Amino acid sequence: MSMVQLGALQVSQTSYNRAREIVNNRPQGTRKSTDEVLESLRKMMPGWTISTSKADWTEGVRNIEIDYRVLERMAEDPDTMVKFKALIMDLEDAVPDMEQWTEENPGYSMTFGFEMAQNGALRAIAIVEALMGGPQIRTVFDLPRNEGSQAESNQGTWASMISQQLAALAEGRVYDEDGNRSWVV
Repeated sequence: MSMVQLGALQVSQTSYNRAREIVNNRPQGTRKSTDEVLESLRKMMPGWTISTSKADWTEGVRNIEIDYRVLERMAEDPDTMVKFKALIMDLEDAVPDMEQWTEENPGYSMTFGFEMAQNGALRAIAIVEALMGGPQIRTVFDLPRNEGSQAESNQGTWASMISQQLAALAEGRVYDEDGNRSWVV
């Protein structure tokens, strides 16, 4: 998969091109409000819950919380709009593995989402609950940021990271200090 470097982040070439096309088709000289940016993201990602609060998340694997300051930056700067739209579009690649895991593990309920902090850092949050009274399993992890010469040559994608985490959970390879399966990275 061909990747595009956007500051400290990498996104797929496909998502970058799609985001650039969306932003370039916007009438010149128009500035969107944060509400308009949020609505454009919702239109771009149908089937996703995109909001400024985790309280709006629904059960399932398509949730994104975006800090309002990121929305402000997207409204003010077309290049920032392209960067974050491309990053959000890349999240779609992670959905098939998560949906497959939920189908293969019907005894669990999964709520999965992404949180975009004010600095634009993206974090994945998963909460898995056993339907028959077992423990809640929670994980939070970040996509490594590419920091110039210190970066790993293959920083990975959300899809590859999530696939690794789901495999660890399914195999019960991740345990907490008390020997309980926890899935916290």
